[in-house]
Amino acid sequence: MNTADLYRILTSATELSAVEKAITSFESEQAGAVSWVPLSRQNNRGTVEASADPGRALIERLTNGTDAVLEAEHDAHHGVPNCRSPREAAAAWLGVPDRGLSALDQGRRKALAQRVSIQLLPGEDRFRRIVEVRDTGIGLKPAEMPNTILSLNESNKMSKHYLAGAYGQGGSATYAVSRFTVIASRHDATPVVGFTVVRYMDLPPEDFKIGHYVYLAVNGVVPSLEVPLNDFPGGTVVRHYGYDLSQYTSPVGPGSLYGLLQRALFDPVLPVWLDNRIHNYRRTIKGVRNALNGAVDEGDESGAPKLSHSVPIFYVSLGDFGSIGIEYWLVQPSEKQKLPSAGYVDPYKPIVLTLNGQSHSEFSGLLVRKYAELPFLRFRLICHIDCNALTADAKRLLFVSNREDARRGQVRDLVQAELVRVLNSDDDLTRLNQEAKQMGQKEEDENAAQQMRQEVARLLNLQGLPITRGATAVATKGGDTTELSKHPRPPRPAPVPRPPLELHEPPTYIHIVWPDEPVPFHTLQRRYVRVETDANSNYHTPQKPEASRINVILEGGDIGLAGTTPLTGGRMRIILGAKKDPAVGATGRVRVELFRPGLPTLTDERPISIVEAPKAKQRPQQLTLPPFTLKPVEGKEDPNWNLRNWPEDVDAIACDTEVEDSTLVIYYSTVFPQYATRLAKLEKQDTVLAGSFRKRYEIWLAVHALLQFQDEKIAEAEVSPGEQLEAFPEDQLEARDNQERCRLAIMSALFAENEIHQSAMASASALDAAM
Repeated sequence: MNTADLYRILTSATELSAVEKAITSFESEQAGAVSWVPLSRQNNRGTVEASADPGRALIERLTNGTDAVLEAEHDAHHGVPNCRSPREAAAAWLGVPDRGLSALDQGRRKALAQRVSIQLLPGEDRFRRIVEVRDTGIGLKPAEMPNTILSLNESNKMSKHYLAGAYGQGGSATYAVSRFTVIASRHDATPVVGFTVVRYMDLPPEDFKIGHYVYLAVNGVVPSLEVPLNDFPGGTVVRHYGYDLSQYTSPVGPGSLYGLLQRALFDPVLPVWLDNRIHNYRRTIKGVRNALNGAVDEGDESGAPKLSHSVPIFYVSLGDFGSIGIEYWLVQPSEKQKLPSAGYVDPYKPIVLTLNGQSHSEFSGLLVRKYAELPFLRFRLICHIDCNALTADAKRLLFVSNREDARRGQVRDLVQAELVRVLNSDDDLTRLNQEAKQMGQKEEDENAAQQMRQEVARLLNLQGLPITRGATAVATKGGDTTELSKHPRPPRPAPVPRPPLELHEPPTYIHIVWPDEPVPFHTLQRRYVRVETDANSNYHTPQKPEASRINVILEGGDIGLAGTTPLTGGRMRIILGAKKDPAVGATGRVRVELFRPGLPTLTDERPISIVEAPKAKQRPQQLTLPPFTLKPVEGKEDPNWNLRNWPEDVDAIACDTEVEDSTLVIYYSTVFPQYATRLAKLEKQDTVLAGSFRKRYEIWLAVHALLQFQDEKIAEAEVSPGEQLEAFPEDQLEARDNQERCRLAIMSALFAENEIHQSAMASASALDAAM
């Protein structure tokens, strides 16, 4: 077994056993020359095993491949122009438009994707796949490999702003989930190919606690040989044997390697070519963002997504931390797909944060459902936060080095708060949420509802919660008693659909949508102020303010412009914020100007005033429970079943709750077996008893829901929103809550059944006594 034989087997084997046999034979026949060298240092296991997801680890290999291609282009163009980001480099040297890959045609995307490819081969089974990542980038000389692709935490890319890599870990995480990793590389068009194999090696347990990761060397150096250029073009191949892809077994969709690549490479700088030999298809990986923006490639059977609403990317200043880009898409509801966003993102984490187009973290859907008050859009709304324009300090404070999460702290809080403000200020989202809510709603008997409230108030009184009948419930802490409010806050009025604006060329007006009174601001407050005009969208380019014909001018030094949204259908929003420590009582003006070539400039303005900031609210000693109502869900055919994302198994869901327009709505399943079987039995015996059982069941469900609501409010007063968001993943929280509500529903059915039987017995005793 010589070096050429070893190279041939390592780069072409289709079974793990062939690689193991070749390495053993080579070690035996080249005894004394073969050694296993630790990657960078002897204690390297912690660095290699930093990533928890085998699929995410492969993304780093693809990122390395993209960097290699950009490095080759840098050399080919002699570093001109001086690109300060991978996206700038892709635009300057490879012709990728500023708008991203969606602006290229299908053929051009496919051609670019051949520069970086990933091939999936069967291997032995789903726990031992063969995965090969290939790039046609700059490649490496054998002598360079120990300090580059075989190194850990080196500084090869720290000063190269046109590359994505920074930490020097690269794709090393793949070693932890691969039995053997073969690396071969040719620098440019040189005749020599360097190659080696990386594996985990145990160390003597009597001397060492753990083993480490090593690579094969011959006479102390990476082995090499001459290979015809046609057999191995310039670039690098990383071939993983025995790779654990057991989490990604589906051919397509969320549980597939294709779905993972689309999500993790959310907006890639360059496309990637996927060659799936297990399911026999090949696809261009262009990222979810480009798919949502209408890019369709060969194999995309469903075509472009159907959207109810979308807002193109715009940038918002975060002050000293730089700025973020925000864009979002609302997928149309689908009868076939209970979670319409699941084809693009994790539906429980639909807010994606990216750097250089790669997903670095996802935020919980609680931001959409609870804080942005859009509960009926939570499984349809997809948000993208582009973090490239954050300062270096902000990126360091926000992201961890393995690109799998966002660090809790000030920057994270600012980003989340800004996204909530954006979503809250979008009237179309508010209207669409209201429309979704109205699907499947039924009329309610107000008299019956009032009786229900009174009975629930009585039962809550029995639980030690002071309640005034016929009014809104209130829960107290520390034994304090507060009378229920007889005038609860009215629900938010339903949004009125805004009529489309008629656009003209040239435009004839621009208008700030605010009453003729000062716009108030207090310390660090942000406002999204609406602007309407009959100008076409090309009059405003938020990404390039210097080219925009709509300008925002501020008079008075206490208010700053944080950004603007795109102009769509004649509507846009300008983002204004009070600067730090503004002087209370200070005044100014905000003016919008629309420049028309050869015609007078159109303007509108409003006064601005700085008001005293509201005093911080103390943690309440009493908690007010909202008005409530119950809504039966009549089986899986009921529209609310899908709208609530209830499971197919009727045993797994009994009820859930949502606060809608200041009302606690309790949705309950009429086919939950513990309830439905008792009701059916009673209906055969006595319809009156059956009706009484149904009402008592609803009462007990309401009691439990209001008690649970009280506990949640107390918990919210004890911890910060950030802690609430990330204590558990939202899907795990929902599964846990469903289990708890099923137990409570069973108790409610038992209580209700017991009560009606006791009532029947009491009535019978009274009748006997009368006779």
